[in-house]
Amino acid sequence: MDFLDELESMAQVAIQQPQQLDEIHIDDIERWQSIFGYTYAQAVRKIQEHRTDLSRIAVADSHWEIVRAEMEARGYDKEAYEHSCSLAASTSVVAFQKAQVKPSKPAFYLLKLEGPGTDDSGEPTTFCKVSADTKEALLSYLSDQRSLFQPTFVRYSKAEKDLSSQSVYPSLRIDATMPQHRANSKDDPRRAPAQNQYPVWYFFYGTLGDPSVLNRLLGCEPSYRPASVAHAVIKTWGGKYKALVSTIDDKKEVRGQAFLVGNRDQEHCLRLYETDKYDVVRCKIRLDGEKVRGLTFRFIGDVDP
Repeated sequence: MDFLDELESMAQVAIQQPQQLDEIHIDDIERWQSIFGYTYAQAVRKIQEHRTDLSRIAVADSHWEIVRAEMEARGYDKEAYEHSCSLAASTSVVAFQKAQVKPSKPAFYLLKLEGPGTDDSGEPTTFCKVSADTKEALLSYLSDQRSLFQPTFVRYSKAEKDLSSQSVYPSLRIDATMPQHRANSKDDPRRAPAQNQYPVWYFFYGTLGDPSVLNRLLGCEPSYRPASVAHAVIKTWGGKYKALVSTIDDKKEVRGQAFLVGNRDQEHCLRLYETDKYDVVRCKIRLDGEKVRGLTFRFIGDVDP
């Protein structure tokens, strides 16, 4: 369809569009639930979107008369058939996108509470953390009740930190499974820092090296020290975000800033800022000629070519 044809199609849809949308009939909602597998709330929303979308596929009456008997036998009316045509047109694109998506870690969400609530310690709270399965179960229940209430979910995305107490895993560049990198004793310095060790040095190489950003996140005036880490390079992802990744090249290093994170709350804010696109790894940080054992954020996705 060229530009003029598309404009003509939109014009025809606009002409047929009623000035005021009628209330959605329960038969239409149940039809879309049955045909497309939508929940009650999804069906309402999809019908509303379809009826207000001037760029939707408009099936000509002559074409509908050809397929009408077959489609009505399968439960369709003309409106549902138009929607199915729109879905079919985007099937190849959706299939391609799904093929590019790698298996991801379990997702979690913050659910906004509509009334007073408390956390595990009895303190007042307005959000609770739920899994993706719990989210779907709640939405399914609301659909079964034919409720139009839409709960507020916020994706809870935080950089993973899982420092082993039995080995050097995870460490920048180092494969902890190789014999030469295995920790020989509980006092092996390569196991530092520990999971809950504070204060702890962090190496920053991107926006976290900007004092204004760190001030906004932590509410303090940051004190940096010029620093670098070896066996790492900076790539990009999403066309603009910096991504530190490991390299086997001993001559490669990344220069940035070192910051002493004082406690778990500060670290929690930093991990939320970096999101689950990164994980926390051990590394050696060079500070003015001396080396300290600290942590940094390593990118774990696909970098730009």
